[in-house]
Amino acid sequence: MKFPAKNTKESTSIPASVNPVFRKEFLNDMPNNSGTRVRGIDIELINEALRAIEEGTAKINGKTPKTRTERFIVISSYFQIAKTKSYMSYDGVLDAKHNCTVSIKHNDQAYSFAFPEEISQN
Repeated sequence: MKFPAKNTKESTSIPASVNPVFRKEFLNDMPNNSGTRVRGIDIELINEALRAIEEGTAKINGKTPKTRTERFIVISSYFQIAKTKSYMSYDGVLDAKHNCTVSIKHNDQAYSFAFPEEISQN
């Protein structure tokens, strides 16, 4: 067995870490205490949404979400466009009390959500 050289390249396949506090906030804010049952692939989707926020491809009102509520709305919106049958069922943001627009770029497509309205694909 040959050991790797000391000056190895950084792996580009390992995703950047996300702030675990933001993920925990999202899980705690999910309706009906459903955040306690989220596992595996759903956690990965939440992490993907948080990375999209950090990269600037998921925004609310044209800006990076700054508050817990804004992050919840953006992650929920991301969940609506990126989920498949293997993901948990999730209805998104319920009872949005203030008007806002979420824009997300996912798989080279731009999506826009106007709350309390429905999804529209650009």
